Amino acid sequence: MKKMFLTIVALVFVSVQSFADRAVEKSQLPVNVQEFVKKHFPNVEVSYAKQDNDWFDRDYTVVLTNGNKLEFTSKGEWKEIDCEHNQVPESIIPAPIRKYVNDNQKGQRVVELKKERRHYDVKLSNKLEMEFSLDGKLLRYD
Repeated sequence: MKKMFLTIVALVFVSVQSFADRAVEKSQLPVNVQEFVKKHFPNVEVSYAKQDNDWFDRDYTVVLTNGNKLEFTSKGEWKEIDCEHNQVPESIIPAPIRKYVNDNQKGQRVVELKKERRHYDVKLSNKLEMEFSLDGKLLRYD
């Protein structure tokens, strides 16, 4: 009975460990993640990267030396760009969203951009939050 209990505990421990987050080297990130960082943040180094393991998915988080935090799907597609102390590079922001912000929120910069299943969440430097459709139409202010 004691052996059976220890075996069960060991199996639970191993299965929980397999779903834990783990640090990864920049070279271990998917190629498209590495290219994304290189293209949009060319003068900033990666501070650390980690692989987030869930039951059915694997995501990647990359933190840059300037404090920017980038999150990617298991396929290496960006899903969240958090540049709280800087700004999201314009090359990442969809053109209609960039135009709306430039036309209607003069002097503000996008500090956070999140791609959801059916919309984008945008946070500006003045803490204003907006929601846009995937084709860039303003849906609402949050």
